[in-house]
Amino acid sequence: MPAKNKRKFPLVSRQRAQLDIPLTSLMWPDGNAHQMTGGAAWEGDLGLSDLVKVLALNARYTPYVRQILTVLTTDVAVIRWRQAVLADFLANPALVDTAIGLLKRLASLQAGSPLLGKRQRNLLLETADHLAELDSFVNVVEDLHATLTAAQLQSDALREVQQNLADLVADPNFKALQADLPELREPLDRITSLTVGINLDVELRPESAVLLSINDFKVGAGASWVLRVMGIGQGEEDEVGISHLHRVPEDLNQRSLSPLFQDLDRLLTQIAQPIARALNQYARTGGAALAYLEYELAFFAAAAQMILKSKAKGVGFCVPEVAEPSQRIIQISGLGNMALVLTQPERVVQSDVAFNDSGRIAILTGPNSGGKTTYLRSVGLAQVMFQAGLHLPAKEARLSPVDTIYTHFPALETRQEGRLAEEAARLRDVFQTATDQSLVLLNETFSSTSSGEAIYLAQDVLCGLRAIGVRAIFATHLIELAEKIDTVESTVSGDSKLFSLVAGITVGDDGEGTPTYQIIRGLPLGQSYAREIARRHGISLEQILANRKPKELTTETQSKSEKTKR
Repeated sequence: MPAKNKRKFPLVSRQRAQLDIPLTSLMWPDGNAHQMTGGAAWEGDLGLSDLVKVLALNARYTPYVRQILTVLTTDVAVIRWRQAVLADFLANPALVDTAIGLLKRLASLQAGSPLLGKRQRNLLLETADHLAELDSFVNVVEDLHATLTAAQLQSDALREVQQNLADLVADPNFKALQADLPELREPLDRITSLTVGINLDVELRPESAVLLSINDFKVGAGASWVLRVMGIGQGEEDEVGISHLHRVPEDLNQRSLSPLFQDLDRLLTQIAQPIARALNQYARTGGAALAYLEYELAFFAAAAQMILKSKAKGVGFCVPEVAEPSQRIIQISGLGNMALVLTQPERVVQSDVAFNDSGRIAILTGPNSGGKTTYLRSVGLAQVMFQAGLHLPAKEARLSPVDTIYTHFPALETRQEGRLAEEAARLRDVFQTATDQSLVLLNETFSSTSSGEAIYLAQDVLCGLRAIGVRAIFATHLIELAEKIDTVESTVSGDSKLFSLVAGITVGDDGEGTPTYQIIRGLPLGQSYAREIARRHGISLEQILANRKPKELTTETQSKSEKTKR
């Protein structure tokens, strides 16, 4: 490619082409994110990290996923908007694949001001970057438009995106860019090396340099020293150098001190100027709007993958019906714990959830390791997933949004003497800020105190929760607390009625109880599960007697016999 050859580039219009597209959000109907602060005190208690890991395709998306899950939108229109988008992803597997394939290109799109002239580098490198960005923009538009056009879309969000892309693809400016890019890219793709001639003075000192050619091949360096001196390469078109001079300094400031590199920069700028002028008319594109979609596409693609993989393992999902916040209900049939769905689907046990006018505050009793904590987390995760627009691992569901989730799960490392103060502080926060649209999940609160004190304290807490009107679960091993329901309801007025839940146990013919890990509505089972606890830990009367060594029993019998003789 000799230097004297000149290429003709597309004519440049005085007016820059406008390739902007409207911004459509897949998360928010009005296009604006709301209260995107993220983070919540209940994340650890509910075990949200497992869900975040699955929904974040890589670490780049982790903060965004946490924000979506922890910012509990109460707008029913937003929840329905998201549900419809997820339904389209699930119904169109090609959309999931395309979205994941586009993420890297979307990440590379520049979101903001005009690209040209904003980098402290020579014009050739800047022009090459601008070309790459425009090329990525065109490819993303073409691929996403083709996939959305082929899909059977039902959601307003994706239909809007598809229409915006269709309008852009039909725009004469976009068509011109599609036609211009290959011709503009071709000369830069071919530039691989420059041949420079150096003139020497009579004392063989470099006197001047001149550009001989712009090449589409690398100047070789693989031949032997003798061949390099003779100018013989490995091929007829190879140029073989005698020796290397210097590489371009990595420090641009050092590079500018070299007259040779200064001249080369000016030369490369001259080569790039015609292309840069042609590209300048495309300085404004819709790359910002497309880049905005990156995180949303990543979220919904990951959510669809999660649900499809879980269904393949036999776990059913449902689209929860959205109820108004004022209805204050959680009605779920056959709910499974999402953390177990992701890690051990074979261990998932389904339980029903019912918080409505007939009861909104549950006292959950049962043996330790009987499923109480798992149930609390199941309810909390279901509420989080519902308000994020996700489907639930259940048969059917109808929920109202909550404004906040409050949890208290005792920390294992908390010292016993400090636990009561910590529990009291957290409960004070709940009673100061909770509303009748809040969800409160308490797990073995006051277990650090004596049974008498715990029942007294818990009774007051239940009265406070009823007065506020929250939806709540109070999980405890204190079966006597369930007997206080009438007392609590007569002490304070409120429309959050109390009811009793129990961790199920099946009792065999031998009287032994086995946990079912299913939570059911009903009164505590009394001493039946206390006996199961003793049996599990090997301290039932039968086990104690059976474990005594025969020798000890014999010695004890002999001792009693000798005393009798005396």
